[in-house]
Amino acid sequence: MILEGLKLMVLGMVIVYIFLIILMFLVILSSKIFKVNPAAPPSSGRSPSVQSADDLIAVLSAAVSSYRNRKKR
Repeated sequence: MILEGLKLMVLGMVIVYIFLIILMFLVILSSKIFKVNPAAPPSSGRSPSVQSADDLIAVLSAAVSSYRNRKKR
């Protein structure tokens, strides 16, 4: 009885590990197939990272302000 349970446990673990290995290879393969090409540099004077950082700061400060206003009510 215990031996049958151990066999079933080992079989289940082997199936799970085989599935995870196949999944890992599929993820690696899909990342190679769907690789994103880098975009061309923008022609504006500001770099996109600086502009994105400014936008991010503005959005975060608006979100914090909104959250604090809701907590005061």
